[in-house]
Amino acid sequence: MPLPKRYIPNVEEPKVQALWEVNGVYRFDPNSDRPVYSIDTPPPTVSGNLHLGHTYSYTHNDIFARFHRMLGENVFYPMGFDDNGLPTERLVEKISGKRASEFDLDIFKARCQQISEEVEKEYKQLYQRLGLSVDWNYSYRTIDKCSQITSQKSFLDLYKAGLVYRKKAPTIWCTECGTAIAQADVDDLLREGEMVTLAFHRDNGVKVPIATTRPELLPACVAIFVHPEDDRYSDLFGEQVQVPLFDRSVTVQKDRAVNRETGTGAVMCCTFGDTVDKHWWFTHQLEYIEAIDHKGKMTEASGPYAGLLVAEARQLIRQQLP
Repeated sequence: MPLPKRYIPNVEEPKVQALWEVNGVYRFDPNSDRPVYSIDTPPPTVSGNLHLGHTYSYTHNDIFARFHRMLGENVFYPMGFDDNGLPTERLVEKISGKRASEFDLDIFKARCQQISEEVEKEYKQLYQRLGLSVDWNYSYRTIDKCSQITSQKSFLDLYKAGLVYRKKAPTIWCTECGTAIAQADVDDLLREGEMVTLAFHRDNGVKVPIATTRPELLPACVAIFVHPEDDRYSDLFGEQVQVPLFDRSVTVQKDRAVNRETGTGAVMCCTFGDTVDKHWWFTHQLEYIEAIDHKGKMTEASGPYAGLLVAEARQLIRQQLP
């Protein structure tokens, strides 16, 4: 049969895909004696339309799968869908036009199931069009019963081994989603800020200038840090200084992590402004003051600023600084 003069992908490729599927070209044989080469495929997150990055990353896996098939190995190459997480919930919120908290729980869960199934069909069709040599007989979803039972059993195993515990500790929290999130989910954002110089006071009334871009964290200030080799503050080590606007004092301590060239060289440690604050809090066994709650509002610990959003508190404290 002569080849057509023009290759039409939309016509020819579905024929080839169907041929692969009917003949089980990429099928894993659990009863085979051949050595197994297993690929632990990270399931794509069901969060919306796939993009070039998704297709590019799974091409690497496919190269390995094809290479080991050519070596005569029994390749186990499944593909799943990660639809049991925050990205899927956010997708459902976006499509539905309202927040998860506005749904009845059962209705929201059903909506997540429905939308994720629809999106996963599109994912599968695209990966098949790419020609990935996946055995779709072993496809799975992280929201299905098997995945749930497996993860729960793993959790119980960790608990029995003493590796699971409950502890109050700092984490990355999204006030909009109302949940903790992973570092991988955080996007860095560059924006203009304002460096504010605060006037802390020694017992003799002498000012200790400290620069910060987060004056709203003043109520959570638990220490002042200076570099141990900074001669400007050598007489301050171990001394108490008064926190502006708040009727309490904190101790001046030394730590080599202080950048002497930034601001005034003296840094306030607040629980928590950044990862350095967290490190100092843990290393120096400092007091913990929660000034911002899980909704992004100031707590009772912030006194007259309680109930304000962070940006509002920042502006008001900036205005009221002596």
